[in-house]
Amino acid sequence: MINSERGATNAAAAEPSDKKEMEKKKRSRVKQLLSEVKKQVEFWFGDVNLSKDRFLKKLMEESDRGYVDISVLASFNRMKQLTTDTKLIARALKNSSVVELNLEGTKVRRQLPIGKLPNDVDSRTVYVELLPKDVTHSWIERVFTKCGNVVYVSIPRYKSSGDSKGFAFVEFEKEEQAQKAIEMLNNPPEDAPRKPGIFPKTLHRKPISLSADNPASRIGDFIWCRCNIEVKDSAAKCIYPGFFTSMCCR
Repeated sequence: MINSERGATNAAAAEPSDKKEMEKKKRSRVKQLLSEVKKQVEFWFGDVNLSKDRFLKKLMEESDRGYVDISVLASFNRMKQLTTDTKLIARALKNSSVVELNLEGTKVRRQLPIGKLPNDVDSRTVYVELLPKDVTHSWIERVFTKCGNVVYVSIPRYKSSGDSKGFAFVEFEKEEQAQKAIEMLNNPPEDAPRKPGIFPKTLHRKPISLSADNPASRIGDFIWCRCNIEVKDSAAKCIYPGFFTSMCCR
């Protein structure tokens, strides 16, 4: 009888402990989500993105005092991957140093006016090709962060399929970081196409896939860089003087 009572007592003591652990994990997940939401919104409203994002910039210019409805942000694909809860988005932005909420907590705007467009964007931007069709922004950012602070990644995609066109533009905070990427990641494979604009979607006649666990494990097969090449990006409808990149950051 005594053993049974002890067993019941131990089980009862374990329940609150398990509950606390579950609550702790839940708080940790929410904290991580809030951090990711804040980072994403601050990026959208940052100088670098607004110098390229005509849609969001137009919304700001046409709105009352520069505010944008949080519901609009919640409709963006990148935010949908995180959350569509507008109240949670507002909660994530309460302590932001980049944006601020209106009194109702339903709209958001920049705290400071948009800065002047820097004139060194091209020299801070690396052009990357031989990328697989399923490449992602986060994968490219993880790979190139070893060379410096990545402030913007552009991956042109086909409208019909959403697949990558095989190339991307990576903008760094400083010119020397872009140069480091060129030096560290410049190792074109022997069978790489020599004509800009031709991007293989397969490797040895097999579909190219990425490793989520180790994004840099086979990057030498995927990216290729070369200096002082002028590349026309038909999707963006402009000329990007930049670089071809591949696996060898110096």
